[in-house]
Amino acid sequence: MTVSILNCASANIDAEKTLWDVVVVGAGPAGSATATYAAEHKLRVLLLDRSNLPREKVCGCCLSPLALSELERLYLTQGLPMNLDIKFLDRITFAFQGESASFLYKNGGVLSRISLDTELTQNAINSGVTWLPSTKALWFNTEDNLVTLSVTTKDKPSYLIQARRLVLAGGLLEAVSVNTAHAQRRTERNRPQNNRIGLGLTLPKEAGLFSDRHLHMGISPQGYCGIVRLEDGSIDIASAVHPHFLKSCKSPSKLIADILTASFTEATCPVDLAAVHESSIRATPLLTHTTGNIHTHSDRIFRVGDAVSYVEPFTGEGIGWALLSARLAASALIDVDGSLRPARKAAKKYRETFSSHIQMKQRRCRVIALALRSSFLVKVAVKAAKVFPWLSPHAAGFITGNGVFRGYLMNKRKGLS
Repeated sequence: MTVSILNCASANIDAEKTLWDVVVVGAGPAGSATATYAAEHKLRVLLLDRSNLPREKVCGCCLSPLALSELERLYLTQGLPMNLDIKFLDRITFAFQGESASFLYKNGGVLSRISLDTELTQNAINSGVTWLPSTKALWFNTEDNLVTLSVTTKDKPSYLIQARRLVLAGGLLEAVSVNTAHAQRRTERNRPQNNRIGLGLTLPKEAGLFSDRHLHMGISPQGYCGIVRLEDGSIDIASAVHPHFLKSCKSPSKLIADILTASFTEATCPVDLAAVHESSIRATPLLTHTTGNIHTHSDRIFRVGDAVSYVEPFTGEGIGWALLSARLAASALIDVDGSLRPARKAAKKYRETFSSHIQMKQRRCRVIALALRSSFLVKVAVKAAKVFPWLSPHAAGFITGNGVFRGYLMNKRKGLS
């Protein structure tokens, strides 16, 4: 699949002089999907991001069945076939202390964030969303039922945009401040103890000899790594590690190599460790946090995706949560007649649907993330998977929250089996 370069703003844009119905900050999957759903109702929607696209992001690049289902819904909203170059998984291997268990696992897909984010943003533009790249949101305030957002670019120190609703989709860091009469302040995220950060790297395709439909998970006391092959053949490695181990290690690349060495044997390691040592590493802030999906400052300000709450994921749950939160937010923002729902009613609806549809999934994932910190539990699980291989796909599906495919995607997956 050819990835277009989205480094130019939409034609004839005058963001300062337009009163927008919805402004979305952040062009990840959640932000682009929210903008697309809103634009389908002919609302004036502005999507901005501090970067150009495509861009690399630290991500395991796995798509859970929830993510695949939500992608299908999004494309059906536009009346378009879903032509993303997704590689569907056939097998998964768990490795711990040299022991490994491998079995059939047809419960997900793989797509690079370079492709996914760019394609979803392009679809948003095709739906009528106005695109504003290389634009950093600084702060906002609310007055007279409007939200005023201050932004900056390399060409303009700062200017103001006005909207009826603001959607924050900026990810793990709340970079947009609240501007009050007294000061500008950022929302403090509620983060648990024993939190981890994400590390990611990309290797050339020749740095590993394994199938493009095979997910490898290496688990150690220092953290865990997921390894997949992307649509262009390159290899994505994403790891969740405790900052303590990063501080005590020579480099992030050595820490990832140490996790792989502790998990696999020399014969079973799917990638060349020398290539890992030579790679540049990208990092995330602390992963797990809890933040309100409605901003405490105003009912006119929603959060979606990783900006709401995030739980250390295992095999692709994060994209599913992001896309689902986008659909729930858009459904709450927009009334049945296609107009904006009153702010208080919209906020109430989003709180309720988010709680019932997403929070229980995240609690399960949090329990699994904590269990992965127990060497005893992981060792027992890997040994059990080797002894009872027929149970392993069902157990893995439960652990990762990955059920079965439905509808169009199920038929497509059967055709690839």
